[in-house]
Amino acid sequence: MNVEEAISTRRSVRSYANKEVSREKIEKIMNSVRLAPSANNKQDWRFLIVASEEKKKELYEATKQQNSVRDAPIVIAGVTTRPESEMTCDTPGGIVDVTIALDHLALKAVEEDLGTCWIGAFYQDKAKEVLGVPEDQKIVCLMTLGYPEESLEKQDKDRKDLEEIISYL
Repeated sequence: MNVEEAISTRRSVRSYANKEVSREKIEKIMNSVRLAPSANNKQDWRFLIVASEEKKKELYEATKQQNSVRDAPIVIAGVTTRPESEMTCDTPGGIVDVTIALDHLALKAVEEDLGTCWIGAFYQDKAKEVLGVPEDQKIVCLMTLGYPEESLEKQDKDRKDLEEIISYL
């Protein structure tokens, strides 16, 4: 599968098959995260892989009871270890870096026939408590990971036309 196919195939998966994801696959995917770019190559991030049913149930409560968090075989928390870092353009660098890395994760997952879903609706304090994230760090996003209940097939996505979103200057 090439990058274009992965981009076209990737979609948010909210229903997962009851099938374990091997540690080998997880590490293959996480290696693509490790290779993601970061500002000044600082790599101010951590990725917490949650497979414990007990922890997922606790996270479920911290995510406004989103079923995919409880039901997915794996939930990954992308954490910036320097949430206060700002790029010259006044954009939070650590948040951008973790987001880029998690996009690598989502695309590599497609190549491995796995699905993902970005979870941004969670209570920061509750999720930090569940995962043991220090106060001076920030969970940027949670991402579910697992085998989709329905096959991942290339689908037409409801997206704006290119002319609506780009401008040549």
